[in-house]
Amino acid sequence: MFTGIVQHIGKISSVKSASDGKTFVVSVVSSEFDGFKTVKTGDSIAINGLCTTVVSRNLNEFSVNLMNESLKHSTLNDFRTGDVVNLELAMSAADRFGGHIVTGHIDTVGCVQNIRNDGFSKVFTISADDKYVVQKGSITLNGVSLTVSNVQKGLIDVSLIPHTLQNTTFQWLKQGDKINVEFDILAKYIEKFTLLNHNEAQNIPENKPKIDENFLIENGF
Repeated sequence: MFTGIVQHIGKISSVKSASDGKTFVVSVVSSEFDGFKTVKTGDSIAINGLCTTVVSRNLNEFSVNLMNESLKHSTLNDFRTGDVVNLELAMSAADRFGGHIVTGHIDTVGCVQNIRNDGFSKVFTISADDKYVVQKGSITLNGVSLTVSNVQKGLIDVSLIPHTLQNTTFQWLKQGDKINVEFDILAKYIEKFTLLNHNEAQNIPENKPKIDENFLIENGF
């Protein structure tokens, strides 16, 4: 699990394509990437919000394999050598919960529609399905935990302070760029439980006894 707090900006140093997917090698500055020195094969690292598994690593690089399913549903299929990416190590039980619950499973790919200044911050407008999005709720964009400042008809606004801009790849995003989107997992669970309860209520037989005052009295309560 992740929290959407980017720890380092890495750079893709090579991409190798095959019929069953792609292998990415990502270069980092290990002295500036807190916790990277402890990373071992099999550990999870979120790359632009996508949960990946480390298959090899050395002092300043690590490699991951991405299957076609992951490539199809994220922006990483379009990434090339030299592109920069947001990186976050999977959290440990002792870590601070700085953002919100991020699974690393991309729900959809959005598109940057507009970028505008608002005081010292910048507002990014993203076009994406807004089914699970609420104003002042959480959303993960390219692996960054952000608060929704406005949502209306498939357009989602998020405001980024200078610190977030300087420490993520948002500083290089431009209008028309694609972006990985992960919705708040809590919203999806609520929908699931609500639908289950609704469906169960619809299937209750008419002759099934209701739990009311008479029922309780008849059964000795």
